[in-house]
Amino acid sequence: MKNILIENIIHNFEQQRLLCEKMVASAQEQLEILRQAKKAGMPSQVMDIMAERQKLLDDLQELEVENRALQQQVISELEINEFTLSKLKAKLESEQFANLKEMVNQMGNILKSISEIDDQNQLLMKESLARVNKTKTQVNNQQASKAYNQAKNLK
Repeated sequence: MKNILIENIIHNFEQQRLLCEKMVASAQEQLEILRQAKKAGMPSQVMDIMAERQKLLDDLQELEVENRALQQQVISELEINEFTLSKLKAKLESEQFANLKEMVNQMGNILKSISEIDDQNQLLMKESLARVNKTKTQVNNQQASKAYNQAKNLK
């Protein structure tokens, strides 16, 4: 007999997976914009994407809280000490266990992909900020030099 709590957890993971797929797409879009804008600084589109991604993260966090509560119920119901695949294998029917395992693996792969893309995004954003700061320093040095020369000429 299928465990309804496990079915709810699988469904929750599926919802998380869909949000994570949107996150991958947003991260990839952000990366492309940053690559194209390498010389121009950070475009406002990046900030829009980051706001969109924050909303996705908020939604994911809600699902994660729900999932943790369901997992705690399963731990109690199945009388296991932790929610791990190894502990669940003997307690679930094989098809349901396979579905849960597949969903967990998919989530792991998607999260790894997001992390890898974000590493690249972070690097490009740091480079962009360094270029902006360098330009500001040059401008400030030029302004200081100009002000010094003006002051010198007033004497």
